[in-house]
Amino acid sequence: MEQSVAIELNQPTLSQKTKVLLTISCFNTLANSLANVFVNVFLFRVTEQFEKVVLFNLVMYLAWLPAFVLAGWISKKGSKRNGLITGGLLQLLFYLFILYLGESASNSIILLGIIFGIGSGFYWMAVNTLSIDYTKEHNRDWFNGVNGIFNSFSQMLGPLFAGWIIVTYTNLKGYYLLFSAAALIFLFTFILSLLLPKNKESEPFYWKEIIIVHKSREWRALTYAFTANSFRAGVLSFAIILWVFMLTEKESIIGGFAFITTVLSVFTYYLIGKYGRGEYRMKMMLIGNLFLSLSLFGLVLEVNWTTLLVYGIISGICLPLFELPFHTLALNNISMYDLHGKIRTELVVVREVALSVGRTLSVLLLFILYFYFEDNVWMFRGFIMMLILIGLLPHYFLKRVNKAFIQR
Repeated sequence: MEQSVAIELNQPTLSQKTKVLLTISCFNTLANSLANVFVNVFLFRVTEQFEKVVLFNLVMYLAWLPAFVLAGWISKKGSKRNGLITGGLLQLLFYLFILYLGESASNSIILLGIIFGIGSGFYWMAVNTLSIDYTKEHNRDWFNGVNGIFNSFSQMLGPLFAGWIIVTYTNLKGYYLLFSAAALIFLFTFILSLLLPKNKESEPFYWKEIIIVHKSREWRALTYAFTANSFRAGVLSFAIILWVFMLTEKESIIGGFAFITTVLSVFTYYLIGKYGRGEYRMKMMLIGNLFLSLSLFGLVLEVNWTTLLVYGIISGICLPLFELPFHTLALNNISMYDLHGKIRTELVVVREVALSVGRTLSVLLLFILYFYFEDNVWMFRGFIMMLILIGLLPHYFLKRVNKAFIQR
C-alpha cells in the first residue's frame, strides 16, 4: 500500500499537450505492431516476387530521407505539429490505398513505397522533435518509460495476435482486417494531432553550423557508425521475416517468431537499464555486435528454419546490448553539439541522413542481387558476409574517439 502511494506521488505531472503526444505515439505503435510487420508479407503473397518487396522497401527509404529533411526544415519555419499531422495523414492514406487496391497492389509497388516513406519521414521527424519540446528533465524519463513499455508490449503481442487473425480469416481477409484496424487507429491519432497547439515561432535552419559540427572528429566517427549500423539493419528489418514466411508459409509462425525475439529483447533491455553503466558501454556494444555477427554466419551457409531461428534468438538477446548503449551515446552527444538546443533539429536530420545512406545502399544491393543474380548462391553468401563485416565497423569508428565521449 505504501509502495503504491509512493509511486503515485513520484509520478510527474504532464501537460495536456504532452499527454496527447504520448497517446498518439502509443496508438501509432500499436497500429504498426499489428499491420506493419505483415505489409511486406502481404506484398509478397500478391506478387510472389521477393525482388518486388525489396523494391517497395528501397523506394520507401528513398522517399523517407527527403521527407525527413523537409519535415525538419518545416519544424523550424512553422508549427512543429504540421509534420505529425502530415505524417499521420499519409500513413492513414497508405492503409486505405492498400485496402482499395487489394491483390492489385502488385501493380502499385512504387507508389505505395513513396506514400509510406514520405509519411514515415514526416511522422518520425515530428515525434523526435516534439518529444523533446513537450517534455522537461523532471518528466522526460517517465514519458520515455511509459512509451517504451507500451512499445514493448505492442511489439510482443501485436504480431502474435495479427498472425492468429490472418490464419483464422483465410484468403487475405485477415490482412484486410488488420489494415482496416491500422487505418482506424491512424484516423484516431490524426484527429488527436489536430488538438496539439500551433507553434508559430519561425527559426532559421542552420545549414552552415551542420558543416562546422561535422569537422569534429568525434561527430564524424559517430555518423560513420550510424551508416555502418543501418547498412546491416536496413535489410534485416524486413528480409528475416520474409525468409521465415517463404520457408514456412505460415503467418502464425511469423507472429510466434516476433513474439520470442521481442520477449528476449525486453528482458535484455531491462537488465541493461538496471545494471548498465557508461564505463561498460563499449564492452556491451562489442559483445552484442560480435554475437549478432556470429548469428548471421549460419545464413552464409544456408537460409533455413534452423539458421533463422538461431539468428532470431541470438539477435533478441544481443541486439539490445548494442543498440541501447549506441542509441544513448547518440542522444547524449547530439545534446553535446546542439549549441544549447539551437541546432538540435539539424543534428537529428544529419543523423537520419547517415542512417538513410546505410539503409538505402544495403537494400539497393539486395535488390540488384535478387533481380540479376537470384540463383547465384555465392553472390548471396558474399552479400551476407558484407552485412557481417560492415555491421562490425561501428565499433571500429567509435574506438577512434575519446573515451570520455563514449561514456557521456
